[in-house]
Amino acid sequence: MYFRMTEQVKRRMIQTLRDFWSVQPQYPDLVDHIQGKYSFRERPQYAIILKTSSANQVALSADNYVGTVQSHVMLARVGDSPGLSIEWVREDELAIQRNGGSFPTAPGIYYIEVERTASPIPPYNKEDTFQFYVDPLIDVNDETLVKVDDLTYQTQNPVLAGSMRLYEMPGAIQLLEGTNYTLDPDNGTVTLTEPLPRNGSLSADYRYVAPTTGPHPIVQMQANHTAIPGTVLAFGRRVQAGDKMAVVVTARRGPTALEYGGRWDLSLDFDVVARDVYAQQEIVDLTVMYLWGIARSRLSMEGIEISTVSMGGESEEAYDENADDYYYNATIGVQLQADWSIHVPLAATVRRALPQTDAQIRMTAALSDEELAALGNAATSIRVLADLGLRAVEDPFFVGLGGTYEGIS
Repeated sequence: MYFRMTEQVKRRMIQTLRDFWSVQPQYPDLVDHIQGKYSFRERPQYAIILKTSSANQVALSADNYVGTVQSHVMLARVGDSPGLSIEWVREDELAIQRNGGSFPTAPGIYYIEVERTASPIPPYNKEDTFQFYVDPLIDVNDETLVKVDDLTYQTQNPVLAGSMRLYEMPGAIQLLEGTNYTLDPDNGTVTLTEPLPRNGSLSADYRYVAPTTGPHPIVQMQANHTAIPGTVLAFGRRVQAGDKMAVVVTARRGPTALEYGGRWDLSLDFDVVARDVYAQQEIVDLTVMYLWGIARSRLSMEGIEISTVSMGGESEEAYDENADDYYYNATIGVQLQADWSIHVPLAATVRRALPQTDAQIRMTAALSDEELAALGNAATSIRVLADLGLRAVEDPFFVGLGGTYEGIS
């Protein structure tokens, strides 16, 4: 889930104004008094108070459907854990660029477990200080096994029990454990029941457990991009000890989630308070010009679009009635739009398409080559991929197109 609504937008706008006024020498005390609501112990000389007045939904489609997310990474829940500590995951584009355009982390499932730290580390909140560990389960796809002798083959890594899929190449004929081979998962040794045909080889898909990394400190409302290289883990304010999640990393970009989203039309009001009428006018003028002329383009890159900035009326408030001294107030109105999105994960991943069903594979696995040849394709219903109706996804409008934009001469 990703959204920018009242709390997030107000915090970002307050930080934006503080950054601007921190370099202005006229009013050095104003920075500490730019905040939300009237939470001052004593009334300051100058202040900017931010309030949210209203918010309306802007629907981009009837069901808010945006499209399919294509990515290397996907966030998934583990068991019955809440899975709320990480708000969202994204690709780290800078890390991918530094790695020559390829994803820097091996494909697999990276389990994350959050725990409370024993000794808080400044500057983190001592009452809510958390850390997490990463337990990688690495995916290995299409690995050619090393031949030791006619019956013995070796993998490059230990194998997680029950995760191996072994294929006889060429032809991608799946072999079954216990029928066609035995496996020692601790050292990755595969022992066949009978030798392979001449020029045959073995290809394996399996998983293995990599060493645990961590602890990695958690800072709420900030992201971590070092625990899993190439992945940005965004932590919100719902971090809790014992929470478990998983980040699925794939070798190629593929559909990882369905995105539903839209925009919120927000109205913000700024109250400018000053003891001097000319100071109040100057603060209003500089703030309005900064929001419309400079901050507007910067915030647009973050998904916050400022549509209008307006100045309201001025008013006076008595500071000392006997001395005829007043506070001078003014209002600034800002109309903006902010994004929101929800990702519905697509957990299924197609690793390999086989021309047989599981029942056919189990039936033919125990047959010798002579028995298989005697039965014939019709009896065993062994089909090729073309018989299954598999083909590349095409746009029906261009189904008969023989060239592409790049191919037209």
